[in-house]
Amino acid sequence: MAMDEMIVLLAAQAATPKVVVNEALEAALRGLDRRIEALSAALEVEYLGPGIGMQDMDAEHVFRLVVRHHVWDVAHSGWGLKVCDALPNGGLRPMWPIYGVGRLRKQQLVKTLPAFFQGYMAAVVAAGKAQSSAGLELQALAESFG
Repeated sequence: MAMDEMIVLLAAQAATPKVVVNEALEAALRGLDRRIEALSAALEVEYLGPGIGMQDMDAEHVFRLVVRHHVWDVAHSGWGLKVCDALPNGGLRPMWPIYGVGRLRKQQLVKTLPAFFQGYMAAVVAAGKAQSSAGLELQALAESFG
């Protein structure tokens, strides 16, 4: 699946009442993860995004989408978008890649993509990097989500 097709699929799912988690969505999230990894490495702008904790448990604040230089372990680190532990003692520790969360949380994650891109783009603008090639590509992604 081409990147454009992945973004169209994710944007459409974000706008529907119920996100359908299937192989196509999984592939689209993996592709988006790789694209944001490359863009965030070029931009080097941190962003603390929306919560994706379990809404029915009033726990949206527990896990958040975070763009920054993450350290997975002593051998793996780099810029990217991860689902992080956002509790005060969690230190924004990366817990999952965006495609690695469970089915229910994946539905919430897809629903938050428009807000995520809007907020991330605002952070990039504030950092003065909106006119860079990565900033312009991020702007195009954000516009895809409305």
